[in-house]
This record gives sequence, structure tokens and C-alpha cells, in this order.
Amino acid sequence: MAALDTKAKAKKTLGTVDYVESSEFAQGILPTKKDVIQNMLYLLHPKRAGQAQRSKEDAAQLLAELLQEHWLFCNLYTIATHSIKNHILKVYEEFSKLYQSRKRRKNELFTQKADDFNRSSEQLFDIFCTDTVTREKLEQYSGVKMTDTEWKFLEDQRSERKMYFEDFTDKKQMETLERRRKVQSLERFRKIAEEEKETCKRKGMASNRDEQPDEEVSDRNKDDSCLERSKGVADFSHKAKRKRISSGWITGTATSTSYGETVPHECQHLRMSIRKVRPGFYETFDKYENC
Repeated sequence: MAALDTKAKAKKTLGTVDYVESSEFAQGILPTKKDVIQNMLYLLHPKRAGQAQRSKEDAAQLLAELLQEHWLFCNLYTIATHSIKNHILKVYEEFSKLYQSRKRRKNELFTQKADDFNRSSEQLFDIFCTDTVTREKLEQYSGVKMTDTEWKFLEDQRSERKMYFEDFTDKKQMETLERRRKVQSLERFRKIAEEEKETCKRKGMASNRDEQPDEEVSDRNKDDSCLERSKGVADFSHKAKRKRISSGWITGTATSTSYGETVPHECQHLRMSIRKVRPGFYETFDKYENC
């Protein structure tokens, strides 16, 4: 097989529509799905890649960045680069499946699917940022807001596609490095906004987790303090009870703890106290018992 001429353009035909590789987008208008597919054909061509082969992921990443720049030239803010990349891969995958269908499967149903795809390929490859909050932040970071004219241009590109962005040619003269910096800055600001959301979410989850152990510790402290108080009260009650018993045993029915009032006068010759008998009592008792 002869080597492919690098100047010959690759072409794939789906139904009755030809998809010819292209290295750029038409100026002054927004790209369609067909434009995206044709640019993917160019980026995936081995002779165009400058290497043995470029993966679909790499090609979609390069094309996503080019698309984002193209929309920014028209002062239209897009979704994130990785989202554009996924959208490109989805459209190209759908095209590849239809194109690679075997001949025996190219029946009436296939023809209908191919025709539907070809019609939709003429529509805008819409990557506009519909999130109002995110778009307003991007406008704030870039310092340029969308005007009524740009809104009308976007609506036209979604429908009849008759308008032309006149300032596009002038903006195309901007240096590539400056354009790329603008895209990278917007992507960085987008990531910052997303990280802020994630940080707030994590802080909320962390605070919930922190509150739960505090409550548990507080409950344990309460239980420990209650236990200590209960123990202290129990000890105090036990001591008090013992003291009261002792006091009751010592004092009996008397209200004073003096020796004279505790031990009746008629018993004082036998007892030294209510608990202690005089030693002579047992000696006298033994003598009496032995008589």
C-alpha cells in the first residue's frame, strides 16, 4: 500500500455527507458538530500528529482548548475544559460507531440514524456556560461582561446562524500566548471557585463530625461527674449513717454526750463508759461466783 500523501486530506463519508479533516474553525461564527468531527479527523491523522499516533483523549484535549479560545474571542464564556473534552469524545464516538458499521447492517434503520446524525451535525456544538453564578464569576475575573449583541449572536448561532462576529478578525491578531493565558486564567478561577465549594462542604462535614465527639465527651463527662457525685454522696451518706448510728448508740436517748448524762448515776460504779465495763466488776463477779 502506497504511503499516504501528507497534503491529501482524509475524508470519511457517512450516508451522503462527507467529513473532511480540517485544522481550524471558520472565523466569525461558532463551530458546529461537523466542524468538531473534522478537526478530530485532522488531529488523529498520524501524519498530522507528528508522531506514530495520537490518542483520542489527547486530541480531544487539544481541540477543547481551541474551542474554548474560539468562543472567548466572541466574548462567550464556556463550560470547563474537561467538560468540553468529554462532550467532544461523546460526539466523535457516536460518529465512529455509525461510520464503522458493517455493510450488512446498513439497512433502512441505519440510514435513518445516519441522516439524523448528519442533520444534527449542522447544529451548534454548544459549550456555553449556562450556570449563571459561575458565568458571573468568570465575567468578574476577566473584567468583561457579555453584552446584548453577544447574547443575540449566541441565539442566532443556535438557530439560523446568519450573524457574523465582526470583531473576530481583529481579536484573531492577539498573540497566541496572551490568548492561552486568558483561557488558563479562567480555568484557574473556575477551579478556585470549585475548590471553595468543596472546602466549604468539607468544613461543614468536619464540623458535624467534630460536634458529635464533643457531645459524646460531654455526655461521658456528665456521666463521670454524676458517678463521682453519686459516689461522693454515697460515701457521705454511709459515713453520716455510721456516725448517726454511733451517735445513737453512744448517746442512747440522751441529748448530750457528757459522761455523766450518758451513763446513769447508779451504773457509774460498774462502767467507765457505755462501751467499757470497769475491770473490778469481773473480779468481783468471779469472787462471788466462787463462793
